[in-house]
Amino acid sequence: MMSPTDQDNLLRNRLLLVRQMKVTEDLLSCLLEDYTLTVEMKQEIESERTESRRVGVLLDTLMRRGNKAFDRFIYALVQTDQDSLALSLDKDRAHPYIEARNRARQLCSNPQSNAIGFSQNSHWQGPFQYMMAQIMMSGAGHAVSSSIAGALVSQPTDGLCSAVDANYEDIRVALNEISGPNARNIMHIQVLPSTNLHLANNLQKVYPISHQIRGRALIINNQKFHKLNMFRDGADYDRENLKMLFQQLSFEVIVRENLTAEQMKALVKEESLNPGHRNADMFVLFVLSHGCHGNIYGTDVEKVSIDEDITSCFSPENCPALMGKPKIFFIQACQGELKGRVYSPDSAESDAISEIDPTMIEKMKELQLGDKEGFVPEYFNRADVVMSYATVKGYKAWRRTDLGSWFVRCLVYIFSRRAHSEHLLDMLTEVNALLTKLETSGAEGRYGQLAEKSDTLTKKLYFFPGAVASSFK
Repeated sequence: MMSPTDQDNLLRNRLLLVRQMKVTEDLLSCLLEDYTLTVEMKQEIESERTESRRVGVLLDTLMRRGNKAFDRFIYALVQTDQDSLALSLDKDRAHPYIEARNRARQLCSNPQSNAIGFSQNSHWQGPFQYMMAQIMMSGAGHAVSSSIAGALVSQPTDGLCSAVDANYEDIRVALNEISGPNARNIMHIQVLPSTNLHLANNLQKVYPISHQIRGRALIINNQKFHKLNMFRDGADYDRENLKMLFQQLSFEVIVRENLTAEQMKALVKEESLNPGHRNADMFVLFVLSHGCHGNIYGTDVEKVSIDEDITSCFSPENCPALMGKPKIFFIQACQGELKGRVYSPDSAESDAISEIDPTMIEKMKELQLGDKEGFVPEYFNRADVVMSYATVKGYKAWRRTDLGSWFVRCLVYIFSRRAHSEHLLDMLTEVNALLTKLETSGAEGRYGQLAEKSDTLTKKLYFFPGAVASSFK
């Protein structure tokens, strides 16, 4: 339920809202898109014959939609240019949305001014500017500038609700975008500017951000395995979705593809020695490949140890430039042969290779199995590290050949909608919550997937998208 304070606020301003508010299609669509309203609720409001009745039904509905509905309502008012009403409800909450909307529209309508952004001291640079520049280069033009700008304004909460307040409609919409019949292989990724900059100066509890480019994000995508005569269909979509996500999170993204085991080891070693880490806040490595317990396979089906050949390269002794800085490792692959039992269908492959032998290779070809991940070390004694695995030890990780892997799609979906307000570990928990809702079927039943993470972080890690270094001083 909405908090008593916010309910009282709506009640006190009800007469004002009934007299002045316009329940437009844009306003209802805005509340529908961020899951404050369901389709049925929107239709019920629209069925009322008078404007005053539509306002009344909307306000009554909002009071039942949880403690975030009030913020979302203010955001929707700002998006539909009903600023005076938003300010009457809560000036402190309305002002940031109004400022961000105006700046977005300014950039859309004036592409000649500072093509990638505003003044040097603007708090809304980085990925925010990147997205706007992409709109300019796409030739979208002024005809759609207002609606696009509106979509980029920082929303109070977007996408899937947290595990505490998630409801059926939120889950349904998320699953439709990730794996539904109309899901797009290249996802709609739109990271919003940070709404929690006030946390950035609490250096005792939050990792510092002091660079415009947060750091390097290295993506290794092994897709072609000639020895197995296999191609990891869908992995190219994972690569593109991850690339767009981390670009919008203000990372320098580097992509390397189809590497043998020795090439992977050499690349990781070279990356650990990169002098650019001195001027970075963190480092991200994403590996997409086949694998087995504790190992990732190169395209030559030789093993690369996750612990010895990858993470150890970034320890303080081997990579002093990243000492005290977060190092985040994502491993997309299976971790065993077991299939997590659940319910429901979808055409999916798994990411697994057993200890390589000819009979298993033939079996994999017959079953059209995909990749397999390495396992989480039993403990990790280096500080400031996050290990995030697509599946738990001993189990398969699933990949849609037409869309990409379940884990990557859930991660991109949650990060693009939550990075502006939540820290990394909370987002990974939400990724897992969403991942457990996906299912596939096989000869022996219905299966699902559960991700696994471990960390040695000593503080909370926020990406603070859209904020420049001057914001944190």
